[in-house]
Amino acid sequence: MRTARLVMAALVALTVFAVPAAAQAASGPQIQYAISEFEGNTGVLLVGIRSADGVSKVHADVKSNTGEVIASTDSFWRYRGEPEDETQVWATQEPFILPQLGYYPVDVEVTDTNGVTTRVTNAGSLAYVVVTYIDSVTVKPATATYERRSVTVTGVLKGRQPGSMEIRRVAGAPISLLNNDWHETTTGADGKFTAAVPIVDGDRTIFVNYPYDPARPHHLSSSYDTPVVAIKPRATNVTATVSAKRVKAGESVTVSGAATWKTPDGWTPVSTGRVNLLSCNAQDICDYLDGQPVAADGTYTLTVTPYASTTLRAAYSAPDRPDGYRDPYVARSQRDVAIAVLQPSSISDFTASREADGRVHLYGHVQFPGHMTPGTIPVEFQFSETGSGDWVTVGDDDQSYWDGTGYEFEGWLTENRSGWWRARYPGNPANFQAATSKKIFVQ
Repeated sequence: MRTARLVMAALVALTVFAVPAAAQAASGPQIQYAISEFEGNTGVLLVGIRSADGVSKVHADVKSNTGEVIASTDSFWRYRGEPEDETQVWATQEPFILPQLGYYPVDVEVTDTNGVTTRVTNAGSLAYVVVTYIDSVTVKPATATYERRSVTVTGVLKGRQPGSMEIRRVAGAPISLLNNDWHETTTGADGKFTAAVPIVDGDRTIFVNYPYDPARPHHLSSSYDTPVVAIKPRATNVTATVSAKRVKAGESVTVSGAATWKTPDGWTPVSTGRVNLLSCNAQDICDYLDGQPVAADGTYTLTVTPYASTTLRAAYSAPDRPDGYRDPYVARSQRDVAIAVLQPSSISDFTASREADGRVHLYGHVQFPGHMTPGTIPVEFQFSETGSGDWVTVGDDDQSYWDGTGYEFEGWLTENRSGWWRARYPGNPANFQAATSKKIFVQ
């Protein structure tokens, strides 16, 4: 049970009165305020006192609005503060028992340990009022679903009477419940209330409030926050099939599939909603490629031309509500398919010749005409006696480097036979196409 204290704080502020100049004199106790004890029993009077010489006696007179004293007490105890503290709070030993609710002016008289007495007329106010609280709150069901989008909130409004502390149920009182909008109800003869509250925008608590009630001006307002009411959306599923999992840069890929959702009758095709196709990297950062509404049978077909290897994500979402917001009662779903987009490569020039020492000198450049370059660029040197097949890798340059005109490679290999030579960049099966140079005959 959580009781709103905002109104109490406001009442406290209203009941702190300015102390007359005489009470602020350097000698004698200073009476700072006189208010009700709102946390427990509003029939208990609290008096704030500042006294350099301690406190020996506190007296209070509760008056009617006409100034007649209707209750008095000398029975106080030190409620807060130590004997050596200049500022202390004193409280009545027993709560006042008054014939009716209301706000009553209070005169206070304080005597310090030197016998100096200070009396302040209208030093504060006894708020002899009922402290209400909202009890026994239930929310059923605990979650909202696609088929049932409201929950029923029940509870009891109770009031703690001043003085006697008797607990009574409050009948015929207005109760406001806030989720996305306010919903109003009234307590019955037994203080109980019930209300159906639509859950519209997602998981959230329901704020239950007993506001200021003109019919009960001496009942403090109170409130209660329910546990979070969650939405359990209807599950969906989307499939995705690609026309090819490896394509060359510039080639298109067609993605097709269908969206279904789980109904009381089982998994059935959705007839509304949209599938968007995204390109996502390893960090799950995605770019939008294309999208379309699903057909009446939940199917979709999208054709895109991704510029690099990526994860294609088909994401299904329900149509937005008329207010433009997503319907939280239909879950989103997605399906990922990884594809390789092979960037172009070429060997722009290649030479092969026999050196004076008998070795074969091979030299050339690899080019990447696209917008991407691999981190490592190995080149294989291959030999064939016939030049028409049976190519054998004799050696390699394991890393080519940019020299201003291309990625330069070079090698000196021992091969005494006459035959054909070529250079080959093997590519990368996930990102780059392979490239082979022209063949050159070396005697």
